[in-house]
Amino acid sequence: MQLKPINYIFSIDKFFFKHLSYISDSSIFRHSESTEKFFRFITKFGEGYFELLLTIVLLSLFLSNKQKYNHLKKYILAIIFTLLSTQITVNIMKILFARARPSITIDPDKFYGIMTMIKDSSFWKGSYVSFPSGHTITIWGTIWILSFIIKSKAIKIPLFILGILVGMSRIYLVRHWTTDVVASVILSYFIAKIIYKKINMQWYKINHLKNIIFNIKYKKRKLEVIN
Repeated sequence: MQLKPINYIFSIDKFFFKHLSYISDSSIFRHSESTEKFFRFITKFGEGYFELLLTIVLLSLFLSNKQKYNHLKKYILAIIFTLLSTQITVNIMKILFARARPSITIDPDKFYGIMTMIKDSSFWKGSYVSFPSGHTITIWGTIWILSFIIKSKAIKIPLFILGILVGMSRIYLVRHWTTDVVASVILSYFIAKIIYKKINMQWYKINHLKNIIFNIKYKKRKLEVIN
């Protein structure tokens, strides 16, 4: 019997849950205390601390020498707006889909929807907000922004590895299905791309306007000197 596309997607969820989650008897990480400690540490990178630290570092550099580090203002705004946008998006979607976490069901197709949440207050508990992954969208939003800015592969590759590990940690810790994680990576890319383009466009307009004003002032002074 051929699987329907949606059933195929859910079979992927089941496969990775079986082989990655620490509670599964078939997990490649079964009974590994060191692995559990590692993933519990890695998952914290999706809690906003990484973004906060990065913003503080960039802001400190900017404030130390505004003229030299003026370009950092653009990157700081991109990170902040991406972080805000991803959080708004992910929280709205969690309510709309109301998907049960793998910690309370072995069936990845349990989407209860917003109407169920409205009718039954018990669904507002954290066990029914699996889709998409908040930790994953948080870290990947920042990673995408940095990847648009940074050209060095030596920096990009470790960032992508970090993002993958954070996503894996959510599956390992039985907080999310694989599709929750994948959806967050895709969503974060489009959000980061839109924001980065918007900020670049505004930045160009501002700089263009500054150049026009500067040229007008320069010509005015030149005429005053001639007269």
